[in-house]
Amino acid sequence: MKRFLQILALALVINISASLNAQTTYNLDWGLNINGAAASLTIEPGDTVEWTWVDNLQHNVASTASAQESFNSGLIQGQGSTWSYTFTEVGVNEYVCTPHSSSMFGTITVEEALSIDDKFARNLSFTLSQSTNRLRIQSLMQIDELVIYNLLGVPQTRVNVRDQYAEVDMSSLVSGVYLVKATSQKAQTTFKVVKR
Repeated sequence: MKRFLQILALALVINISASLNAQTTYNLDWGLNINGAAASLTIEPGDTVEWTWVDNLQHNVASTASAQESFNSGLIQGQGSTWSYTFTEVGVNEYVCTPHSSSMFGTITVEEALSIDDKFARNLSFTLSQSTNRLRIQSLMQIDELVIYNLLGVPQTRVNVRDQYAEVDMSSLVSGVYLVKATSQKAQTTFKVVKR
């Protein structure tokens, strides 16, 4: 009985250790005119990126000569097709679609031991249109809530999102500097926007 309990305890420790070191798969859309921030991530060694074709053209995912790792999907065609690659080395990996390199490119940056907050912050992008006063936020992780604060720390707007994309109308706010706190289930980050 004692031997059985020792084996059970060892199995439990191995299972917990494996789940603590479990890596993440990130999904990126891949098609004409997808580039820059929309095709770039910051991840950890062991994380996987899966590209999904969003049009019916023939594309590939190919590392550039300066990339830390060498990878090439070969040409793949068909909306909904996927290809994935697991990154194992710390470094910067620029990549392109060889037939459409001027409009399809991105960067996968691999950094050691990112906290969940760091992954959330580094994979969140935003723009504030000064003409429409609309704040657009995109993240690879689900955004649960956005709170916009003035510089005195007083909440001005609170929005429940529950999606990877959010758009917030800031037209009712006066011109000035605001702090936006984005919250996900396990992470949060704050960034500054300037409304003119």
